[in-house]
Formats: sequence, structure tokens, C-alpha cells
Amino acid sequence: MIVGLVLVVTAVVVGAQVIGASNRTVAVWSIDRDLAEGTVLQADDLVQVDVNLGSVGPRYLTAATAPPVGRPVSRPLRAGELLAAADLGRAPEGRVVVVAVSPDRMPPGVTHGSVVDLYLTRGGQTPGDPAETELVQSAVSVQSVSAPSAGGLSAATSNRYQVAVLLPPDPADALIRTLPGGEPILALVQDAA
Repeated sequence: MIVGLVLVVTAVVVGAQVIGASNRTVAVWSIDRDLAEGTVLQADDLVQVDVNLGSVGPRYLTAATAPPVGRPVSRPLRAGELLAAADLGRAPEGRVVVVAVSPDRMPPGVTHGSVVDLYLTRGGQTPGDPAETELVQSAVSVQSVSAPSAGGLSAATSNRYQVAVLLPPDPADALIRTLPGGEPILALVQDAA
């Protein structure tokens, strides 16, 4: 009888420890939207989620630490993925260039973290002057998008989206030199992240 009682008590204690250990969760950072490689993290890209990571816990960034805002991601990330330390890279090489894009030359769905192909159309303003469109850079990471705005204290208006893109140094320099004489066009790359 005593042996049976000891076995029951032992089973209850061990079971409680196993159940208690399995319910231990930790708050970690998760990605809120699809992000392209090279995208610099913003506060609204991250959400805290409680998960049980078990032995792989040290690979992930806990929400007990400061959010990694301002750090670039080293690979494409999907919405809902947990952010691992290995997913953060060094500051991306290249230059962030702001391009003013008219609404009819930018597809819907281009947001922070998107990947686009950047084209530039020149000419075509006068009869007999054919328009030429060239690919400036493919698979460009969008860093931010500002919608057209009106008003404010200065009463300045803009009917163009301000799109900040990360380009390698040489294409960035070429774009800066040629942009005043052309119109940028963005093509959204699907399933890039």
C-alpha cells in the first residue's frame, strides 16, 4: 500500500513538472508584414508574440530586449515569422534614394519592405521624340513610401508618392544624374519576400 501511494505521489509531482515546463512561454519579436532582404526594420514591422521555443529559444530575439529598429534584415521574411538573431544583417551597402513617382506609374501594394523593379522613361514630351524606357535596377528594396500630400503650414502640395529605395552605389549615382530628365516607373515583384 505504501509503495502504491509513493508511486501515485511521484507520478503527480513529475506530471506537474512536465506540464509546468511545457507551459513556459517567452515573448519574442515576430514580423508583422512581408519584408524584403535589406529592409531596415521600423517599429511597426515588429509585434510581440508569446511562444514556447524549448531548446531553440536562444536563436530568437526576446521582447525583453529593445526592438531591433534601424537594423536591416539579411533575408526575405514573411509575415508571422519569428525574428532570429541570424535574420539581422549589417547596414546595407548602397544608398537610399527618394524617387517621386506619379500614382499612375506605381502599382497598388507597394509598401515598406516591398521589392520593385525600377524603370526610368525619358523623352516622349514632344511629337517625333520617342519615349525610351530602361531598367535602372531590378529587385530593389523599398525602405519607405509616403503618400501624396496637400496643405500643411506651407500650403505645398504633391501629387506624387515619395518612395525611398535602396540601390547599390553605381545605379544610385546613375539614377540621381538621370532622374531630372525622366519619369520613374515601379513594377512590384510578387512573392519576393
